[in-house]
Amino acid sequence: MNKDIDNIDNTDKSVEKALDIMESSSEINVEQLQEMLKDEEALQACRDIMDSSLFLQQKSEIELPNIEMELERFKKKQYAARMRSNLWKTSIGIAAMVTVLFGTYYLINSLTTPALEPITVFTADTTPQHITLQKDNGEKIVLDEPQSTNQTLPQKVISKPEEKELDYRQVISTTTQTHVLTVPRGESFKVVLCDGTEVWLNANSNFVYPTAFIGDERIVTLEGEAYFKVTKDPKRPFIVKTKTVQTRVLGTEFNIRSYTPEDTHVVLINGKVEISNTKGGSYTRLYPGEDAHLQSDGNFILAEVDLDSYVYWKDGYFYFDDVTLKDIMQNLGRWYNVNIEFRNKEAMEYKMHFISDRTKDLEHTISLLNRMKKVTVTLQGNTLTVD
Repeated sequence: MNKDIDNIDNTDKSVEKALDIMESSSEINVEQLQEMLKDEEALQACRDIMDSSLFLQQKSEIELPNIEMELERFKKKQYAARMRSNLWKTSIGIAAMVTVLFGTYYLINSLTTPALEPITVFTADTTPQHITLQKDNGEKIVLDEPQSTNQTLPQKVISKPEEKELDYRQVISTTTQTHVLTVPRGESFKVVLCDGTEVWLNANSNFVYPTAFIGDERIVTLEGEAYFKVTKDPKRPFIVKTKTVQTRVLGTEFNIRSYTPEDTHVVLINGKVEISNTKGGSYTRLYPGEDAHLQSDGNFILAEVDLDSYVYWKDGYFYFDDVTLKDIMQNLGRWYNVNIEFRNKEAMEYKMHFISDRTKDLEHTISLLNRMKKVTVTLQGNTLTVD
């Protein structure tokens, strides 16, 4: 025993410091702990001592003495009283040290183990956000600024800035131009095409369309999300193209969401539509209340859905029913143009029912989310964090 103590006395300063720390861990204040964490050698010595203790504790041949047995031997063998007494005290000391080592070991590792990196599911756009209309000649008109007037628009196009709407119904021409309407994050916009078809564009969407339909088909192109109320014309089908899906109708109401290939949905409100992938797949017919979700193999999964989720956004509401929290937060990020981070990975797959007014500020929406008591949502700068 004396030899062991002598060995400990002869250890280097890092080990001595480690032993002092672990023996008096309960008395260490925050400043001392921070200073200790900067000493790599002492920190490693603490871990080595703890690993050695755990190793010794696992060996069956080195067991802590049975105190009652030692007391019985003490009574029978008075001549070994000092030896037994020292062994008993040492045993209790070892047990106490093991307890301290466990506590210090987990304390050190909890402070030195890096926190899990948050998972970013949506990134804000730092560029200026404006509703713009681009004409054939490349000219861009900013529609949400006071200096924009009807005089800069093509003839007969009616602009209603207060209603965020363009109307092409009075455009009558044997020639046509192609317009590109860009709706930024945090905005929505309505276009009435020359045939009377109404199109509501959601935030972060691009819509390409002709000023007048000429020919046997009415073709438009979409990136993002839009709700269509198509004027019926049996002789000229209305076709909406995205990067991954083509939708063909004669006259009906439907919603298309195509922000990314994996998040491509066509939902029929009423009437009939036919859909196909852009790789030359055959057409699939939808019925009212059905959602067609494009899969990576080019096929569609059809499912009945709550239509309110695909209608209320154009009326100014967030409406989600049995939707994952990840999808909900991505929609909020797109509308409020904020970064979205999850620190709780499991929370991304929570299915939730959530309704909120899109005209309200972000703080209002955050308060409603936190009121549900399933997660904690906080805003720091331009980042929403979900815990």
